[in-house]
Amino acid sequence: MPDILGSRLKVGSLVPSTNSSVEPEFASMAVPGVTHMAARIHVPNQRFHSDADAQAIVDATQVDLLPAVDRLMGCNPDRVVMAMAAPCFWNGVAGSNAMQSKLDARAGVPVLLPPDAVALALKAYGAERIAVISPYMPLADRHVARWFEESGFSVREVQGLRAAVEDQIVNFTPEELAAGFERVDAPDVEALVHVGTSIAMVRLVEEFETRFAKPVVSVNVCCWWATLRAAGITDRLQSFGRLFREH
Repeated sequence: MPDILGSRLKVGSLVPSTNSSVEPEFASMAVPGVTHMAARIHVPNQRFHSDADAQAIVDATQVDLLPAVDRLMGCNPDRVVMAMAAPCFWNGVAGSNAMQSKLDARAGVPVLLPPDAVALALKAYGAERIAVISPYMPLADRHVARWFEESGFSVREVQGLRAAVEDQIVNFTPEELAAGFERVDAPDVEALVHVGTSIAMVRLVEEFETRFAKPVVSVNVCCWWATLRAAGITDRLQSFGRLFREH
């Protein structure tokens, strides 16, 4: 429901309680007449030693997910972004569809999932052969690869950077992220993809696209772009890579 500040669009996002990147990254891509509000999904500050820990954080998300939707809807957003990627990749397309149905039913407004936002960006580029970096453990990376493969993409590799603690994902450095892309890139890769909304990469996309000479598809850029475009907002933004400039 538009208001005096969000006269064009009000966006709500569901952000894990440990995530300190989504809100400032969305704010950095601000568009006049569009506002953003977030509700926190309580998750533990998980330490990651094994695949069991990756499963634990996905399972823990379910406890507060729908209550977080209810809290968010109190400010009447027009659209919602599920700003936690891992649970949306779990169990491939079938799992993603189940998550979509659950959130749509509870929110009563359109809900965007991160995998779908990334896929829309890749389709805008006409890119099918991709390589991916994530902050995840191997189990989560297998779910990511499965989702993309089931969605028609050819995945050269998904490489997890294996964050030690949930709330420290934001602290991956530009050098670490660039090194991750260097490890997965190859001449036949048409786009480099980053998943994991806690990784702070919005400010780096422009630099990385110049460095690697191909599209760099970063999940938070994709989520904001896809939400605006779905609402008919076509503003072209600078400094965030080709996606916002060209599509």
